[in-house]
Amino acid sequence: MKSHSFTIALMNMFALGAACGSSAINGIAGTTEDRANSSSAAAGESGLCSRPCTPANTSSAPADGLIADFTNPDGGGIRIPGEIVTYAAPKVAGLGAATYTTSQGALNVKVKAAPTSTPQFLGVVVAFSNCIDASGFAGVQFTISGSLSGCTMQYATGDVEHQDMTFAAPFATGSVGSYPPQNRIAVDELKSVPRTIKAPFVATDIRGNPPVPLDSSKLISTLWQFSVPVAAEGENYNPLCTGSLTIDDIKFYR
Repeated sequence: MKSHSFTIALMNMFALGAACGSSAINGIAGTTEDRANSSSAAAGESGLCSRPCTPANTSSAPADGLIADFTNPDGGGIRIPGEIVTYAAPKVAGLGAATYTTSQGALNVKVKAAPTSTPQFLGVVVAFSNCIDASGFAGVQFTISGSLSGCTMQYATGDVEHQDMTFAAPFATGSVGSYPPQNRIAVDELKSVPRTIKAPFVATDIRGNPPVPLDSSKLISTLWQFSVPVAAEGENYNPLCTGSLTIDDIKFYR
């Protein structure tokens, strides 16, 4: 199969709370042109809705660093107040999707998408209700197990500077097309036995937009993205992006 490379991008965030309207989530596509098209469409749907982090809406990270272990049924087992949401870009009926459950004390994610003429970006997010100051920590770690094929996977910790303010996000100060720095997760290293991945705040595989460091004092999310390449021209068969993953014990580490 002919390979197709594209710039990886991350989703835009969503509304949490009445001040920003109903919850919504949208994606930014992978190239500069795609990001602009997606951002323009979403801006038309949601309008501007952003608030910077202030002392009044910023909470300190828990002393033990725990973000979510999914053991408490109240709130899905998320220690830091927030919610779990999914996204897909572009927003076209019939394209792939990511789904999740929090059964059996873990975040269980399934993805399924057929390649099309447009790159697709699917993901699941643990989003915080307040800005989180985790400046006393070095990064985020989590355990992951399962399998994935036909697409690639990335992890990102989101902050307000890398969040496009034209989307319905409660905390967003980034310009159009902003997205957070990312860490690749090697698909061939996913196994049935959970392994721990550490994603430091200061060292990422892929720089975000704008290309500035993550601000660990203004964090708003943790997220996992699946990037589906375009269908190869002239090929009779293009593999589906399929995956079943278990993510657990998400925490800040020192």
